[in-house]
Amino acid sequence: MSEGSDCELIDRIKNKDEAALATYIQQNHGQLSGFVRSITGEHLLAMVEVDDLVQDVATAALTSLATAPLDQYSPMDWLQQVARRRVVDAHRFHFDAQRRDANRQQSLNAPAGGGGSSGGDSSAALEQLLSASMTSPSAVFSRDVRMMRMQEAVGSLTAEQQQAIQMRYAEGMPTKQIAEKLGKTDVAIRVLLSRSMRQLEKVLEDVRPTRG
Repeated sequence: MSEGSDCELIDRIKNKDEAALATYIQQNHGQLSGFVRSITGEHLLAMVEVDDLVQDVATAALTSLATAPLDQYSPMDWLQQVARRRVVDAHRFHFDAQRRDANRQQSLNAPAGGGGSSGGDSSAALEQLLSASMTSPSAVFSRDVRMMRMQEAVGSLTAEQQQAIQMRYAEGMPTKQIAEKLGKTDVAIRVLLSRSMRQLEKVLEDVRPTRG
């Protein structure tokens, strides 16, 4: 890729172009994977693949692109910030789960991060609630308002959006595999998932997990 076209891509990202960000992530997959591996402990790597973490970083970045501080950071520096938050989220999710099985549904509805507010933490909480609503047998009979609203919100999406979300968050498929099954590009699937998550977040705004 030429320097000129690289600059053009970065300019588009700074103008909040989701397709440009998805392309940038795809082109810099090796560098991003290496960074994620460097900040991920061996215990977590024994439970989750680096590629899965990178997929989560990509989804979180696309979802929060509209509020990304790209006037202060380069796209790669910002992606590395997102990656740090997602690795922390993954560590909490996998290791805390071992100690909270008896209270699993409540924990999945709770915010994934502590401390200050961030787009990555909010995204993680929404994804965990989505996953719980699609994979937990008890979710069908749940009286939890957020769980029921999530199911209703998913039902309001298009068939294609629902199919992509089911594959990603219920079945854990990588976006490349989803793209193959739906006959789309990896970039198109990442953008589709990003827009779907934003729609869900908007619908669930009045019952979203809060930090209290």
